[in-house]
Amino acid sequence: MHWPQIILRARFDSEYREKTFNNQTDWLYWTARYPILCYSKTFDKLTMEALMRVCLILTTFLATLMGFSAQAYAGKFVEFESGEAESKRVRLIGYLARPEGSGPFPAVVVLHGCGGFHQDMLAWADRLRRWGYVALAVDSFGPRDIETNCAAFADQPADAFRALAYLKTKPYVRADHVAVLGFSMGGISVLAALEQESISGLYPDKFSAGVALYPKCSSSTGLMTAPTLVLIGALDDWTPASDCEAMAAGRSELGISRSPGDRSLVQLIIYPDAHHGFDLAGLRFTKGIKSSGHHLEYNDAATRDSIEKVRAFFRQTLSNE
Repeated sequence: MHWPQIILRARFDSEYREKTFNNQTDWLYWTARYPILCYSKTFDKLTMEALMRVCLILTTFLATLMGFSAQAYAGKFVEFESGEAESKRVRLIGYLARPEGSGPFPAVVVLHGCGGFHQDMLAWADRLRRWGYVALAVDSFGPRDIETNCAAFADQPADAFRALAYLKTKPYVRADHVAVLGFSMGGISVLAALEQESISGLYPDKFSAGVALYPKCSSSTGLMTAPTLVLIGALDDWTPASDCEAMAAGRSELGISRSPGDRSLVQLIIYPDAHHGFDLAGLRFTKGIKSSGHHLEYNDAATRDSIEKVRAFFRQTLSNE
């Protein structure tokens, strides 16, 4: 079909951010990334309410034509400031999902991997909401105009603590029961946020628990300030499970010297047949892909079990179910 020129405006608390494109792939990326208000240049004089109706009709129509079903989410997008120096400070974007009722509820900060913020983050936030938690999935890349960064990105742990501080201002959040959940790079940030004598010492607020899915463990001491669950695949060739075994055991390896100490707060689960990104829904109907020279592949059994393990872990550490 002829692809119309469309302008998307992603609406946050009080600001619109605009993107223009002319192709299906870009449209799919943005509609997965943010709830949007869309219009063509002929719609400029319409009221905001009319624009929102046009967006709903148009996006549903386009998704139907392309064989995609529109997915509804229960949360909203919010903004809060990053913790960087003023010259680098940005307004972070987060997807906030909360259970019905006044609470207060325990909460979870959700951190994405080096591929950026995507639909799985929204799905996890809504899953946590259904379990009875307030969830805030943080986009560390979009506000900094980063698409992907699998080389070096050091700001995400600080973003996690800013998200924690934001949640603690909300009357419906149990301020002393907030955990952090991260995937790949986000999992590395979870380990950094919970590690003793690390970045956590720079912030007055602390996380109560953390879950890291397929993180790089080779730079972590394994000495944690709170219960930490690590879930990883034995076939992971990007963030090897053996590094996580060494971390949990306190073994020193090339590049890191680990001091003796109590590592009983670390719970490590290794899935025998799973690769990196074993829970990525976008890979469900593929035989896996290569990313930065590494194999990513969906594994249904590992995905289902990891979801149950995360639920049980939060039930134990955040005491909400």
